[in-house]
Amino acid sequence: MQRINLDAASAPPLSPAVNDALRLAIDLPAADPGRVSEEARQVRFAIEQARTQIAECLRLPQSTITFTASLAETAATVITSARSRRPGPVLVSAGERASILRTAEATGETVTIPFRSDGRIDTDAFTRLLAIHGPCLVVCQWVNQETGAIHDLATIADLADAARVPLLVDGGAAGLLEPEPWMARAFYTTDATGLGGPAGISMVAVPRGVRLDPLLRGGAQERNRRAGLEATILICGFGAAAEERRLERTVLADRLRGLRDRLFTLVHAAGATAHYGPSDPAFRAPDVLCIGIAGIEAEAIVVGLDRRGVAAHSGSSCASETFEPSPVLAAMGADADHSLRLSLSWATTEKDLERAASALAETIAELRALRSGGQERP
Repeated sequence: MQRINLDAASAPPLSPAVNDALRLAIDLPAADPGRVSEEARQVRFAIEQARTQIAECLRLPQSTITFTASLAETAATVITSARSRRPGPVLVSAGERASILRTAEATGETVTIPFRSDGRIDTDAFTRLLAIHGPCLVVCQWVNQETGAIHDLATIADLADAARVPLLVDGGAAGLLEPEPWMARAFYTTDATGLGGPAGISMVAVPRGVRLDPLLRGGAQERNRRAGLEATILICGFGAAAEERRLERTVLADRLRGLRDRLFTLVHAAGATAHYGPSDPAFRAPDVLCIGIAGIEAEAIVVGLDRRGVAAHSGSSCASETFEPSPVLAAMGADADHSLRLSLSWATTEKDLERAASALAETIAELRALRSGGQERP
């Protein structure tokens, strides 16, 4: 029986168009795009075409797009550069990825921007912290990768601008949202997986007129912002994913929103007892559902679902290897030990949801029977 992927937020399945682009890129000449040969010009053209596709998808100037290997590298570059240019701590939202939070902590003082109980950034608290601390940088997500909560980045960007503090925005989970004007004023970053592309390639848009000191030094690649030979094949896959997302974003978001709501109805009937994140649908990403199941440890449910052919996730993707309680839910004041994140992709069908809900009901029944001393397994 074909497996069901409800852990698509971290590594979505590649669409046929992206797979085709990767295969074509493999056949490009083996050449350094910084050279002047015909082969090098072919490679350079492919890279710049992908850069343009990404810029058009995000509605950002093509010249601002800089490729990196990951969101972690982007964060390290921007945070290190900001700390070298001005004093003060880094303000980091409570639900940030571990790679970003740990980098901020390792490089100097950090101050946490708290969440409200619905999982969104507390903008009133942010205003106070901005005035008190005079930070060198503000770092926050647009969409939380675990609960799907959409933060009020327009307000946050305006406040950061008024205080003349640079802003780094993690847009890795916001690939289904329509681009907004504030993005051009921020260090905006996403990896290719956030747009349905391959893992191992990321980008950051550097606002016009703002200097970014390179973390990786050596060559003059990426307008002297990131040394190292470009990952041409992955960049081409990134570009193809961005082009496909630009053309299909609205339709795909509407379809996944309907599937997400249907999934919530099914899992509630199967035994889910809580929903984590904003109650207002306008503040929820279309592809993420975070639920709670009372009395059962989340990792046991993940394992039970996996045995039944369903991939799901507990806790944020950055902490998945540790099975530690979710820091995001802890910041919301929610039950961090019993959360299950279900995330959808272009490949998800309603039949997948029905099978997954049935597997969840069986898993819950099995675990509750074991907990009460029952010997039979469903």
